Amino acid sequence: MKKHNGHSTTIIKRSARRSHSGHHGGAWKVAFADFTLAMMALFMVLWIMGASTEEERHEIVAMFYTDTLFDIFSSRDTPAGSNTLPLFDPAGSPLPVARATTAPAPEPETPQAREARSQREIEELARLIAQITSVYNAQSNLHIEIVPQGLRILITDDQQREMFQRSSAILAPFFQRLLGEFAPALNTIEHKIMITGHTDATRYRDQQRYNNWNLSGDRALQARQVLTDAGLNEQRIVQVSGMADQMLFHPEDPHHAANRRIEIMVLTHSASEALYQFFGHHGQNVVRPIIENLSLVTE
Repeated sequence: MKKHNGHSTTIIKRSARRSHSGHHGGAWKVAFADFTLAMMALFMVLWIMGASTEEERHEIVAMFYTDTLFDIFSSRDTPAGSNTLPLFDPAGSPLPVARATTAPAPEPETPQAREARSQREIEELARLIAQITSVYNAQSNLHIEIVPQGLRILITDDQQREMFQRSSAILAPFFQRLLGEFAPALNTIEHKIMITGHTDATRYRDQQRYNNWNLSGDRALQARQVLTDAGLNEQRIVQVSGMADQMLFHPEDPHHAANRRIEIMVLTHSASEALYQFFGHHGQNVVRPIIENLSLVTE
């Protein structure tokens, strides 16, 4: 304080205080760790879904819906007379576990019931194939028939779309996608499948080098390859064949576009059994009796 001319002057000095950031806790680290863990779990789920097949994904989902040991037994105490066997954890306390029980064997299905079930499955498959065809707007290229032998699916050419390039077994992209959609539908039932290729009456100039028999067979094989690549079980296909122009769809017009077709025949159980009886199961019903008869003749 200074005095000037009898007046006193007060001088106040203000010192600037340094600002210090408040103390931050570790809560943000916990939140960041939770976020990182959640992202890692998300990437793991996406990776598993991408790397596993559809059947494996169904098995994984089924595992989450099954009861675990701790869901079944919420208490460690085993009641007297219960049908359990004790297990021991590291602490030495018993854990009850259910005794395995044998489920009663299902009654054998009668041939009539099996055939009725087969017919219902084929009818449902026909509806599913029709829905796929409608989505692709391919009704003019598809004909579906339910016949006594099973479900007959005809995929044909028309004036707007050709299934194969002319005189070749190269499948057009549109029909390749359509057949690929059929594969999961065909997998929904366990019936055997026949694939047959057909051509119109147009012939090659050099019948010795390549003809309609070769072409129809190659087209049937190409259809089989597309179906199996799309997921159809190979064991379901019992026959792949070519019939050239011997079974025309429009016999009154041998060169009609619809004569160029692929037929997928989904056989009933009785029809597939009849086929096996004709060819024999791995040949034992056909080849072996012939060999035995020949041996008797030579003797």
